[in-house]
Amino acid sequence: MIPTPYYAPALLASALAFGTCTVFVRDAWAAGSFEVSVLAMLGAAALGLDWRNRPQLSGYAPALLPLWGLLQIVTGATSSASDTRSAVVRLGALAAVYVLAFRVAEFDSARHLFLELFLWFAIVSAILCLTQLFTSGGKVLWKFDTGYQVVYGTFPSYNNYAQFVELALPVALWRALTNPRRAWAYAMGGGALYASAIGSASRAGSVLTTLELAVILLIGLARHQDTANGKGHRVGTVMLAIAPAMAIMFTLVVGWERTWDRFLVNDPYIGHRELATAATEMAKQRPFIGFGLDTFPAVYPKYAVKDFPAYANHAHNDWAEAAAEGGFPFLAALFIPFAMAAPKAIRHPWGLGLVAVMLHACVDYPFARPAVSGWMFALLGLLYAADADPAAPVD
Repeated sequence: MIPTPYYAPALLASALAFGTCTVFVRDAWAAGSFEVSVLAMLGAAALGLDWRNRPQLSGYAPALLPLWGLLQIVTGATSSASDTRSAVVRLGALAAVYVLAFRVAEFDSARHLFLELFLWFAIVSAILCLTQLFTSGGKVLWKFDTGYQVVYGTFPSYNNYAQFVELALPVALWRALTNPRRAWAYAMGGGALYASAIGSASRAGSVLTTLELAVILLIGLARHQDTANGKGHRVGTVMLAIAPAMAIMFTLVVGWERTWDRFLVNDPYIGHRELATAATEMAKQRPFIGFGLDTFPAVYPKYAVKDFPAYANHAHNDWAEAAAEGGFPFLAALFIPFAMAAPKAIRHPWGLGLVAVMLHACVDYPFARPAVSGWMFALLGLLYAADADPAAPVD
């Protein structure tokens, strides 16, 4: 029989990988299957987990997110009960991912296994993105039509794909610096991840992954100066030069021209600014309860400051949209656990991707896509668990 610390992270990673592989599917079965699977895992795990070890107070906030939607439904505060019910199920699944990840990460070996599975899944996704970027014609695996001209791995959205990479890149880079046995493999994987983010032509993704690369190297340099000489130290020092070289090499192969052309746009925030402004005005109208989770598309036209030919499905600012749909209490429940995780990510640099996606959420909507937010809540749980014991070794 396989010990719990080993099959639990594999099951959780498999559910999240399924959600990512089917992100392009518009039918409800894809998202529903992911939600049911993680909620079922939480139900099964509740029977056998030791609940005495609990996260700090801020770590309970994810569980409040679906409850807020239920409160809106019960009190009649939501503008669309059906949309808010869907949001409650999605947020309930994300809260389940957080709890499962926190419990799994109580075992160091299980935490490392989950990160390893996530990393290699992300590297395979990056390779798929790079190989089909200019040849797929908008079809995932050159077969499944998405209705878009270009796909990025399995993602129709280049921003969502870049956010996925932002979460995985620090894992690859930090392992390249700290794992002598597989340092070259991790460095090459990190190079592929970085190049695929550049190739996606996401401006925010390009900036944030470049910052991740720089910050990880700076932290690695500081850590290596404090360690004793040895094989691991020497390999880590070499990787401080090799890792960015791999990233540059892969980027040159893919090409950076599309991304650079997007930076030359006169007003890169055009359209998004007006949507975020409308969301801010909505939040001012109902600051304590909001208009209902997932109701932004329905309520937005009343507060629109400019007409657009395209359908406004999100505010392109998750923080403003959270305040509009759930009020400032909901915004606090969403923001605080991630903000509190930022200093933990300095101690455990593999989690720095959460900080990057928090910043990316100012101009896009990663929380609305479980293919991104699922991994976010998993890494959040891992960070809280890894940092729960001050005496635990830094990884």
